[in-house]
Amino acid sequence: MSNKKTLMLVMLFFMISFLSKAQYEKDTKFWQVQGTFSGNIATTNTKGAAIFTTDNAIHNLALTFKRAVFTEDFLAKGWLLDYNLQSNSYASNNISSNNNYFHTIKAGYFVDKFKPLNKSLAIYGEIEGKVGYGFRTGNINYTYDYNTYQLEVGVNFGVRYFLKKNLFINGQTSLVNLNLQHSKIGIEQQTNLNLNSIMNVNSLSISIGKTF
Repeated sequence: MSNKKTLMLVMLFFMISFLSKAQYEKDTKFWQVQGTFSGNIATTNTKGAAIFTTDNAIHNLALTFKRAVFTEDFLAKGWLLDYNLQSNSYASNNISSNNNYFHTIKAGYFVDKFKPLNKSLAIYGEIEGKVGYGFRTGNINYTYDYNTYQLEVGVNFGVRYFLKKNLFINGQTSLVNLNLQHSKIGIEQQTNLNLNSIMNVNSLSISIGKTF
């Protein structure tokens, strides 16, 4: 009886190992859609001859599409497209409301390294690089243009969970992100280098995808 139980456990272990590897084996492809959203709303009351109330709301929406192929077991490489929208609205009881929208479009390349924990769950590390272009729209008639050019390199950590055989969800956060941005504001130009260190809460994202 003991030998039968041992044999069954060994067979179960190999089945789980096989299923885990099958989702990350060479030549397997996957796509995923990833999104983040954050926002902040503030209201200020100013007292004087009259009471002025101002509302300022900032929202960020980011969407990323990824497609990759496993070039070897547990190692995937692919490309991505990224769109980020930041909206900034300002309203007051003594002036009309103003709305600004900052758009950023990025394209890049990424490498994922997976470590399956069981047949459904895996952790992974990711290295990605992006180039991007940003511009502004809104209901304000500006007398100058606003454009940005970006170069970004990042290291991410994530968890992948398979809901079904080929359908999965990811949870991911940024560990380190280096962003070089060159801005053109009218005739003025400036360059900024930003480094975001480990576990930036604003970088938490959820994605859904499928292997094929």
